[in-house]
Parts: sequence; C-alpha cells; structure tokens
Amino acid sequence: MPGHVPKLVEEVASNLSTLPYPSIGIDIDGCADEAPIFFSLLTKYWLGKVFVISFRSDRAKAESVLAANNIRCDELILVNSFEAKARIISEKGIGVFFDDQPEALKNISPSCQVMLVRNGGNFDFDDQKWMFSKETGKLV
Repeated sequence: MPGHVPKLVEEVASNLSTLPYPSIGIDIDGCADEAPIFFSLLTKYWLGKVFVISFRSDRAKAESVLAANNIRCDELILVNSFEAKARIISEKGIGVFFDDQPEALKNISPSCQVMLVRNGGNFDFDDQKWMFSKETGKLV
C-alpha cells in the first residue's frame, strides 16, 4: 500500500530518539584552526557532547582560538602527551575524534572512529602524498 510505513521501520525510527548521541573530540592545532568553518558548523549542530582535547598548556589561548572561530566546546581538556590524549578519549567514551597528527591517533582504541585532517604538515600538496613516519605509516 503506497505511503505505508512498515511496522519495523516505524519501531526503529521511534527508538532513535532514545539513543544517546555520540560524543566527538576535536584537536585544535592543525585541525580546528585549519578548518574553522567546518568545525564551527559541526559543533553548532552536533547533538552530543563536544570535547576539545589539545596537546598544549595555555588554556586561555586555547579558549581564545575556540571563541574566535565560534567552535562550541562542552569540555576543554589540555594534555601533555599523545598517550594522555588517547586515554582521555577512552575515558570520556568519545565516538569520533578529529586530529591532524597520526602520532596522536595511533593509540586510540578501535571503538573510536578517527578522522585525519589534512594540512601542510601531514600532506605534501606538490607530490600529492601523505607524509608519515616509520612509527605511523606502513607502505603497502
């Protein structure tokens, strides 16, 4: 019958509103500051929590970068190592994390999706190739 929604589809759709929205995590340097319009829009409309996790020590400057670029942040966490970044991502249950450094992404649990943001520090635009170290890349 035209226009009829099968009962299963209706049930699934009604259950979507009861699911928790996943949290996202975003790095600042080489990431949020490289694509501020994207991250401003993403964080504005993201229904889950937004964590900004950055390997830096100056909280005031980090807050200033986020404010200047209109990037929503439910919690700003500053860390002093890539391992600490991965630990925080796991502890907070972050489902998707954006960073520009493969070194920061390699220790993140497989339960978190990672998004590598391309910039001049990790991509050679002249050669059209990603740049990785022996620690983060494997030639296939």
